[in-house]
Amino acid sequence: MKRMMAFILTAALALAAAGAFAEVAESLFETLAGLEWSFSSGAGAWSTDLRILEDGSFSGEFHDGEMGEMDDAYPYGTVYRCDFSGKLSVVEQTAENVWKLRVDELRTSDQPEEEIDGGVRYVRAEPYGLSEGDEMLLYAPGTKLAALSEDMRLWTHAQDMEDAPDALSDWFLCSEKNDSGFISWRPEPMVSMPNPWTEMTAEQLREASGISFGIPEGAENIVYRYLAGENLAEMQFTWEEGDYCARVQPCEAEGEGLPDISGMYFDWEHEEDVTICGCRGSIGQAQCGSEDWVQRCIWYDTEAGMAGSLSVSTTDLDGLDLTAIAEQVYIR
Repeated sequence: MKRMMAFILTAALALAAAGAFAEVAESLFETLAGLEWSFSSGAGAWSTDLRILEDGSFSGEFHDGEMGEMDDAYPYGTVYRCDFSGKLSVVEQTAENVWKLRVDELRTSDQPEEEIDGGVRYVRAEPYGLSEGDEMLLYAPGTKLAALSEDMRLWTHAQDMEDAPDALSDWFLCSEKNDSGFISWRPEPMVSMPNPWTEMTAEQLREASGISFGIPEGAENIVYRYLAGENLAEMQFTWEEGDYCARVQPCEAEGEGLPDISGMYFDWEHEEDVTICGCRGSIGQAQCGSEDWVQRCIWYDTEAGMAGSLSVSTTDLDGLDLTAIAEQVYIR
């Protein structure tokens, strides 16, 4: 009978301890929820980023850009990448500020082995710095850096700071096995910014800005917008296979250059001088993808003190006369 009572007491104590440990683990993951984690060299084009939820599950992304790995089919280089998810559990607390976590599950999403999109080759990879079954150490903020191995101290990037600290200022999750260290950070709350553009009718735009647009024959899906703070009028439309954006703004030209109000920033090729409704102008084009092109025309009306622009995004520039469309759009 005494043996039975001792067994029951031992089992009860074990269950109580297990329950208390589960509460500790739950509390720990609740503390980590909402943090972002990043493992990177601090320079270059690679990183492994993840988020840990309150139940210990996590998700993340890995990417490594190799711009030197290019070909005619992918002139903008190669990116190794993957999306992944998994589950962490708390193994034990090894010190006051240190916990051992285990990667119980690690899955990568179903992505193509290789694909080319927008002139970039994307190659499926494995998440760098994580592996299933690995036991990682979690250090709380305030832990002395001297408690970490020399290799792990490198991944904290403490030495990159002007006044190098002697203790962690953020949570740090590391793996000696994978030679990886994830520093946490809390993202700033997203603040919704009001859209400065106001969509309106052609008549409302004319009343607000004094600017009118001509509509090319066959144009569809016409939208008028106004940026009041800069007195910038805009008309968007589609025509045949292209998406167009026309802009007009009262302004003063500086020097010999043409004001560029298009809002498009490319290394323009095959630029040449043109005339739009008797105004001095320029036209150029740029490739923005493996099959996509942008062409932009800008001009300045010295007499009216008006700058104008017309741009188009399309897959085929053959036979397109953007200057002829600009002359239909611009009303002097």
